[in-house]
Amino acid sequence: MKKYCGLLAVAAFLLPVRQSFAQEAAPSDFHVIVSAGYGFPSFTRNIFDLADGENVDSYFIGPAYLKAEFPINDRVGFGVNFAYVVGNATYVEQDGNVDSIFYNTSVDYSSYSIIARVNFHFGAQDSRFDPYAGFGLGYRDATYKFQGGDPDAEPEELGGIIHMGMDFTIGTRFYLTDNIGLYGEVGLAKSIMQAGVVIRL
Repeated sequence: MKKYCGLLAVAAFLLPVRQSFAQEAAPSDFHVIVSAGYGFPSFTRNIFDLADGENVDSYFIGPAYLKAEFPINDRVGFGVNFAYVVGNATYVEQDGNVDSIFYNTSVDYSSYSIIARVNFHFGAQDSRFDPYAGFGLGYRDATYKFQGGDPDAEPEELGGIIHMGMDFTIGTRFYLTDNIGLYGEVGLAKSIMQAGVVIRL
């Protein structure tokens, strides 16, 4: 239920943004801007790295980003951002009753967010160099799964407490051809920095 409420919140955020700019002229070549990227460093990954030790191993993948932006005019665009991360930490835990018995225990982590976003462009979106700043609000979710070899302990799953997601970044796109280029952003998101490929359709 929380997931559907979050998606409705994204739609509710997009609708007034689109309507507020509906009367302005769209770019001459109306297109969809799609981008895919990878973020670094990740806030959650830093926590997993702290867990590494003699009896602890961890790995972390992400955040990976997938975005779509629909230009309203040369200066404003709105769209949706999707981000996903996954990680695992495995450690050795001592039995509570017998000191000589140890169990391998693991924690699995996954999180995703769907953000409705508005970008404000400092130049024309159909130019080769396209700097911008944007902010977004939406839904996020996180899951922690604990499981181990202790026969007396049952697997446990915990969900995130705060489901509101948001980001605020500044960035630029540089097109190597008329439709394909690279993008980079810095700011407040699932990672401080991100970079990837962008395509104008």
